[in-house]
Amino acid sequence: MNYMIISFSLLVSTIGSILVLKRKNNKLLSGLSAFGLNIIILVVATWIFYRGDDEARVFGLGHSGYYILILAIPVITWINLLILQFVKIRK
Repeated sequence: MNYMIISFSLLVSTIGSILVLKRKNNKLLSGLSAFGLNIIILVVATWIFYRGDDEARVFGLGHSGYYILILAIPVITWINLLILQFVKIRK
């Protein structure tokens, strides 16, 4: 389930950052939008899973495996920045 959420976050942030890049023609702003989308999606997913899992509340996030979602934020952002290098901007 974690990998599906990570894949969804990668897809949404890639589409969002490409749209920002095509409209604003600014790679820095596009990278920041990808980072922001990743933070929103993955932190909200972690919070929802944490609230629904009693074992995670008792033993913490380290024993539940939900920390993978938080650790995926910089990796997915880095992948987005690599993808943005191959997007051609038409003027």
